[in-house]
Amino acid sequence: MNDTNFDGRARKFADNIYGTSKGQVREAVLWHQLQQRFLPRLKAGTPVLDAGGGQGQMARRIAAQGHPVLLNDLSEEMLAMAQSRAEQAGLAQCFDYQQGAIQSLPEQIAAPYAGVVCHAVLEWSSEPQAVVKALSECLAPGGVLSLAFFNHLGAEFHNLVAGNFDNLGDAMTSKKTRRVRMVPHTPLKNEQVIGWLEALGLTVEHQCGVRVIHDYLRDKSQQHTHLDRLIELELEYCDRHPYREMGRYTHLLVSRPA
Repeated sequence: MNDTNFDGRARKFADNIYGTSKGQVREAVLWHQLQQRFLPRLKAGTPVLDAGGGQGQMARRIAAQGHPVLLNDLSEEMLAMAQSRAEQAGLAQCFDYQQGAIQSLPEQIAAPYAGVVCHAVLEWSSEPQAVVKALSECLAPGGVLSLAFFNHLGAEFHNLVAGNFDNLGDAMTSKKTRRVRMVPHTPLKNEQVIGWLEALGLTVEHQCGVRVIHDYLRDKSQQHTHLDRLIELELEYCDRHPYREMGRYTHLLVSRPA
């Protein structure tokens, strides 16, 4: 197992991802999906597992809604940042922390969770299918999983419109054509991930795209000057076919039959 560990890069990751318009759009769309489709399925006070939750941006939002959170991450540095920010937000009592690989979680948690969140992790894993299997084992009967991952089709289309013609198809995962260190190197195909989930007996209830507009704007300055309007449009178009297929990330709401 050779999953990416962000120790030593946590601050840079925060600046490059969460400190940008692309991070703000991603967070807005994912939080909208959680509010609309995930949290309403949970009883008040139901504990939630955030697997690979990093610095805890989404976990703090969930905790603020009254749900205790077990925040897991491979990076000790990420978890330290998450704990500090939870304390600053007055949410320290809502959190427990577990450092380690998601693949080890089924053996380490006391019982499966009714709510599991895993956002932007699969694309950094050397064994994404094993991560999906572990998430399935952490999900209780009748439970719901919020799963988001870097979308292969969106990555390929972005390279096409950017003129990166040597970085298409299988070449996108080749070390020879990797150009940006903080961009995930293993985008996943929607149909492949859905196939893995269904083979485990899970049901994919809903699919949407994340950043279906932002990254394709001709005038990049509008990512900042029109950010509020852009987020409104992202929320409007993220569920629509074919736009949802072109998002830089894909979000799936998944359930385990009771």
